[in-house]
Amino acid sequence: MKELPDYFVQVPEAFALVEEGVYRCSGVLTSEQIKYLDTLQLQTVLILSVEGTSRAFSQYMKKKGIRRIHLGMTRWQSNLGWKPVSEELIKDGLECILDKQNHPLLIVCSSGVRETGTLVGCLRKLQHWNFNSVVYEYRSFAGGKGKYTQELFIELFDTDLVTLPTQLPEWFVAGQEMWTQEQRLRFQELYGPSVDAIGAIAEQ
Repeated sequence: MKELPDYFVQVPEAFALVEEGVYRCSGVLTSEQIKYLDTLQLQTVLILSVEGTSRAFSQYMKKKGIRRIHLGMTRWQSNLGWKPVSEELIKDGLECILDKQNHPLLIVCSSGVRETGTLVGCLRKLQHWNFNSVVYEYRSFAGGKGKYTQELFIELFDTDLVTLPTQLPEWFVAGQEMWTQEQRLRFQELYGPSVDAIGAIAEQ
């Protein structure tokens, strides 16, 4: 196969911006796709699948001084029943994503869909997205590789398991404040402006 010029780069498979400073893609990268990562100025790569990355990608991370967090290996469990991944993998993955000190961060798994899609879906749930929107985003990346069990896992995942880091990214803080304000206004419409909206939310 003819080698491409040094200036030629390719966008990795299943690549997307998740939020500012957080990206996703397939962990199976060609040399031309690895070159594209230079534009991201990555600080951390979060690996969700049991399999490691290619030698070329590993060498790239070492050369660039990029921190590698291989949760797919350290949090792998057998006998999960119907669950496609463990709660521990998703919990730790979310805490890694929400720690601003890890940004810019790239999320990868062998397919770029299964573990990554599940983790991003649980992030959206933590961000209070409408579940139909969560599923739409998941399926838009999964295509024919999507699994109902992964969508069910996202729906049932308990976000209370997640311990929020002390240094949260601005986009997450702003989203939580907006959601709280929306809930306050909704309860005031239902119960009147004299009702303690925050207390009413807590009782639900």
